[in-house]
Amino acid sequence: MFGKGAGSVETLVGRNCDLKGNVHSKGTIRVDGKVEGNVTSEDGVIVGEHAIVKGDIEGRHIIIGGKVTGDVFASSKLEILHTGSLYGDIRTPILVINEGVVFEGTCEMERAMQEQGKK
Repeated sequence: MFGKGAGSVETLVGRNCDLKGNVHSKGTIRVDGKVEGNVTSEDGVIVGEHAIVKGDIEGRHIIIGGKVTGDVFASSKLEILHTGSLYGDIRTPILVINEGVVFEGTCEMERAMQEQGKK
C-alpha cells in the first residue's frame, strides 16, 4: 500500500520512536513514529498512517497516510491517503487526494516541474 512509487526504504523511523531534529536521506524515508523537524529525501518520503510529522517535508515522491503539520514540496508527486491529514501548504506537479482526507492550506501546482520531469 505505502510502497508504490517510492524506492526501497533506506531510513525508518519506527512506530515507537520520537525524533526531534531534521532527517535527511538520499534514499526513501519511512516515518511510522513521531518527528519534530524537517524530513528531506532525494527520493521518496512515506508517512505511515499512525505517524505524526511536525515540520516540512521535501522529496521526489511523497505519500502521506498520517498527520503532517508543515509545508510539503514533492518534485514529482504527492499522494494523501484516506487516513492522512495535512495542515500546511503544498507545491507539487501531480497531486492525488483520496476521499476522507483533511487538508488545510494552499496548493501550488508547478507546471515547470512537470515539464522538466518529461525531458
